[in-house]
Amino acid sequence: MNTSFMRTLIATSLALAPLAASAQRSIEDIFGDLSGFLNIIITFLILLATVLFLWGIVKYITAGGDEEKTAEARNMITWGIIFLAIMVAVWGFVNVFLEFILEQNTDTIDPVPRGPQQANF
Repeated sequence: MNTSFMRTLIATSLALAPLAASAQRSIEDIFGDLSGFLNIIITFLILLATVLFLWGIVKYITAGGDEEKTAEARNMITWGIIFLAIMVAVWGFVNVFLEFILEQNTDTIDPVPRGPQQANF
């Protein structure tokens, strides 16, 4: 065997070692972590698309009648709207997947992890 293949194999096994250690997790836990990760990514991308849209509006207002700047600003506004529509559709698809396929109610998901309950004496 060549050394490049062995290095790649060792690096891959070391990278996947944490997954083997968490093999006792249920599929619901894995999907819960995945949905949390997707919610963070989707929220960030929606924020980014909103900033793109608003920046296009600012550029349109400050264009001062220049045709080239106005066209560039309209292009930014259009792409901002397209990205917002795509991200809202992806967000909706993730929620539909969680509610109907996994039968998980996303309305009651607690975004802040809580520790064990303490008894008040």
